[in-house]
Amino acid sequence: MHKIVAVIKLEKDFIKEMKIMDIGKVDSYKELMNHIENIKKVLEKDYHNMQFVEDRDLVDYYTYKIKAEEAQYDYLIKEAKKVETGLYL
Repeated sequence: MHKIVAVIKLEKDFIKEMKIMDIGKVDSYKELMNHIENIKKVLEKDYHNMQFVEDRDLVDYYTYKIKAEEAQYDYLIKEAKKVETGLYL
């Protein structure tokens, strides 16, 4: 839960600092953060589900699904860091 609080605080601080930035970019940043949160929830669910599967095909399915979601999560985090450091301004 501490990570979620930190993300919310980071988002609020970011928006305060970005008064010059147009509202469309702030909305895009919010969408990016929402997408990151959604991917985290899906990953948590898939990690949990994978613990209980016994069928080899399902193990393979969750392995590939989790790997793809982790790659997407890493990409979104990199994009958020670019926005936070001002590279997209």
